[in-house]
Amino acid sequence: MRTRLMRWLVCPICAGELNLVASAANAARPAVEDEEVDFGALTCGACAVYYPIWRGVPRMLTYRTQVASAHRESSGDWIAAKLQGFNLPDREPPLGELRVLRNFSTEWLGYEWTGKSYWNVTVEQMLRGKRYELGVAPGELKQKLLLEVGIGIGGTANALSRAEDCEVVGMDLGYAVDQAYRYFGGNSRLHIVQASVFALPFRANSFDMVYSHGVLHHTYSTVKAFTGLTTLPKTGEGLLYVWLYSHEQEKATLLRRALMMIETLVRPVVSSLPSALQTALLMPALPFYVLYQNLYGRKSLGKQQGARYGWNEALHAARDRLTPPFACRHTYDEVVKWYQAHGYTVVRQLRYEPVPEGVPDSYALNVGVQGRRQ
Repeated sequence: MRTRLMRWLVCPICAGELNLVASAANAARPAVEDEEVDFGALTCGACAVYYPIWRGVPRMLTYRTQVASAHRESSGDWIAAKLQGFNLPDREPPLGELRVLRNFSTEWLGYEWTGKSYWNVTVEQMLRGKRYELGVAPGELKQKLLLEVGIGIGGTANALSRAEDCEVVGMDLGYAVDQAYRYFGGNSRLHIVQASVFALPFRANSFDMVYSHGVLHHTYSTVKAFTGLTTLPKTGEGLLYVWLYSHEQEKATLLRRALMMIETLVRPVVSSLPSALQTALLMPALPFYVLYQNLYGRKSLGKQQGARYGWNEALHAARDRLTPPFACRHTYDEVVKWYQAHGYTVVRQLRYEPVPEGVPDSYALNVGVQGRRQ
């Protein structure tokens, strides 16, 4: 992590101030705004807890994890000397979150970033789609501070920060953050944090824009996950955008109806299985994903513009559909009421926006809503 990130981090338990305790390599000189800290800890005096910095990423989860254990076991003497009086947080995880963490970690750790595609679109199309979702023109986000909730492997956050010359804080629950840091840790405008949407480690009233695409509905309570985000945009000008699953997208064609029926039956079983067994069960479906995307999906985006699938992309897509423990669906009217309940003025609904060429129709067929904080 870069020390500049400290401006926006707080303790996810009490929202109090944090103190950076760096390893010897960093402690030998005064901290500077852009110093990189690969190993260390963030301490909260009020809670007497510490959050590990491991492999360049602050781990802000409030319960015990494998990575926290690895951090402790790798440097027990350093922790005993530097973190006296502090312990790892030991709270109960939110309902089902350990399974969510495990399954999405498996999905992303097994995905190899090639720079050629992201889901079913090219990187260029992904960036075009993000501008469409957020309602911004090229250059409009310059020098702004954004928070992406659920960065996965980090491709969107990296592309947006570089193309728009903006600063992006990207958080994810799972160990996708390790892949994100591996591929994009050299981007000085991208900050990567491991955290839960139910215990956010960010200072309120800090961000010009907070956005989350395809993430909150994979929690036990979409509305509670949404509520946690509402204090983070700047009052008066800050924007909050969320994109969530809708039943409308699943009813659009007979094929989608059939896929929804299969998902409804299969996902509850597959999501509870060990990762290796999940992979074995998903393998027979991969040829379908490859054929569908390469013969139809690319063409549907216009002039064969979509991404070409191989086994890497097919397994990733199959895991994303069939292994999440939760996949809730909502309506536009429902989500608009969430915004209004928290004092937001709704400024954009994708259902009323024309979809640009090369952007999947799933954007507008699902629920995409943006509001401004009052």
